[in-house]
Amino acid sequence: MFDHNHYVPILKWKRGERTALEHLNQTYKDNMTPLIEIQPVPFDHENGDFRKSIDDHLKDVGTQVKTVWNHAKPIFVDLETLYDNEDFEDDILQSGQHPVEYVIDEIESNGVPAIPVTGLIRSQPFHTAIKSICSKYNRGICLRLEIADLSDIFNLKKNIDNLSNFLHLDKSMVDVILDYKQIIPEQEKQQLSNVTLTLVQLPYLMEWRTITLASTAFPKNLNKIPTGTSGTLPRSEWIIYQSLRNYGLARIPTFGDYTITHPDFVNIDPRLINVAAGIKYTSGNNFHIFRGTGTRNKGFGQMIQICINVINHVSYCGNTFSYGDQNIWNCAHQTTTTGTIEKWVTAGVNHHLTLVSHDLSNLHGASIVGSL
Repeated sequence: MFDHNHYVPILKWKRGERTALEHLNQTYKDNMTPLIEIQPVPFDHENGDFRKSIDDHLKDVGTQVKTVWNHAKPIFVDLETLYDNEDFEDDILQSGQHPVEYVIDEIESNGVPAIPVTGLIRSQPFHTAIKSICSKYNRGICLRLEIADLSDIFNLKKNIDNLSNFLHLDKSMVDVILDYKQIIPEQEKQQLSNVTLTLVQLPYLMEWRTITLASTAFPKNLNKIPTGTSGTLPRSEWIIYQSLRNYGLARIPTFGDYTITHPDFVNIDPRLINVAAGIKYTSGNNFHIFRGTGTRNKGFGQMIQICINVINHVSYCGNTFSYGDQNIWNCAHQTTTTGTIEKWVTAGVNHHLTLVSHDLSNLHGASIVGSL
């Protein structure tokens, strides 16, 4: 389906990320297969209950994907993240249909090919729904292998075989993602060694439809960079991947990441936090972090100066590089609103998607754009 010059971004299916993907240049979508994580039903902390039923929460997914992706190529869809909030207990819709079947049906009915994502350890109803979808659409699956799976290399083949037999799927119908989630920058060399060993030992290495290596070094919080300042964080996942491509492996994996977010689900009462304004800007081997102060006190007017700081930074790619870069430029020149947190999530993610897609298509000179 695709080779190692492709890109598999893992996106939380939130409005900011959706807008970022919607405004991505179609040329870059040609060489990308996003994995979208359906988010939990939002929780109303003030009233102590969930804001929607599962039916209401999922009803627009098909039309959202059609509008946002707007492409004939398939996407990966993971429903396990729907249950990241452990207090949520609704396993099926009012119709009795499993969410996996409902969401894939809705996306497919809107003209977008959808490949369901599963893992080795998911509930029996979940895998039964996956089996039904595989039989109905014959698109295979995306198998998301996490650290716990990969660290048990001796049982990995048996566990894979058990799932393949249950789903009646040949390996050629399976896209494998080696998902290391967060990696620690100080452990880059060890991580590179671990990944290399895994790829050497991975069962059925040459038989899978595709293999993707996904991870991120983006931290859970930005405490290392005080509010009101700017700083740089290492983009270890990209550094490791570039090294890996030079190792002479029998099969080079595709690159995947979590864009500019941490993988974990966060369920914090918004009344308890004072979110700082800011922009996360990817460039070469780094994430550049431009932080303002709490928006409850200073509002979003401070985004003008933050955007000025970005466009004056040596890493800025220019206003024509991406939709996100244009928004940063416009704000710096006060020709658009300063927006909300969501607007700058969109800008940062859209820039990131554009940069990674560009760099992967030109990896022999991957740091020509935004090299510092």
